[in-house]
Amino acid sequence: MPKKNVTIRVPEDQIEVVRDSLKAQGMSERKVSNTLWSLEGEGIYANMYSSGILLLQGTRAEDFFRIVLRSLKIPAKPLCGCDEAGKGDLFGPLVLSCCVIEPSNFLEALSIAPRDSKRLRDEEVTTMYQRLKEHLFARSIVLNPERFNELYEKNQNINRIMDTAYRKLIGEVLKVYPDASIVIDAYSGRNPFQNFKGVRFETKGERFVEVSCASIIARYKFIKGLEELSKLAGIDLPKGASSEARNLAGRILSKNPELARKLLKLSFVRS
Repeated sequence: MPKKNVTIRVPEDQIEVVRDSLKAQGMSERKVSNTLWSLEGEGIYANMYSSGILLLQGTRAEDFFRIVLRSLKIPAKPLCGCDEAGKGDLFGPLVLSCCVIEPSNFLEALSIAPRDSKRLRDEEVTTMYQRLKEHLFARSIVLNPERFNELYEKNQNINRIMDTAYRKLIGEVLKVYPDASIVIDAYSGRNPFQNFKGVRFETKGERFVEVSCASIIARYKFIKGLEELSKLAGIDLPKGASSEARNLAGRILSKNPELARKLLKLSFVRS
């Protein structure tokens, strides 16, 4: 049985190319709320969302999926995206990841339809990670709370910690892919990577598929890290920095400072 729902990630600069390609197949415009555009044809509907996700629905979804793939331009050079997870979480590690999409794997990466991991359930992150890891070169730095706390005591600034980690990851990427185009999801108001040729520091970096892939990888490793720390704590540690998370962090810190240092980012509690 052919799939009746198929999704694909469309690069921002090719969204209108895909639209024209589908219209050339006889599809016509229709109005659907919360879409960039929507088209319909015999046995097929296409909804393009601001996230870059194209949803194809209908009995001909797989046929039109192949049409979309043929319309997409494959980059000439490897694309590298970098993103982090855990920066705003009291508990759990800070994870920074950079991943490379080779031109030969570009369409496969788009077919997995990665998007900003903050909008996905843990189960979806895990599924996407398992698929992506087969097709991407990736490197990550996982700073568990104990190590993060050591670094913060020296730097007193989380962004400087991230600067150092990303420089290391970029160096590892460039050793293998010296011609890679690198995009880092901006996490501060200034670009600390101006000395790196070909490295861009972009706000809303998740609009680039390579950054979305890195987001999935970093989030997966954060989830796994938090699970391990939950075992150490003997309780399920919460994500984020809600009042519930802050109250729990305060109780652990007052009762067992040594354990707290291994579970949570102390600077978040004391700030």
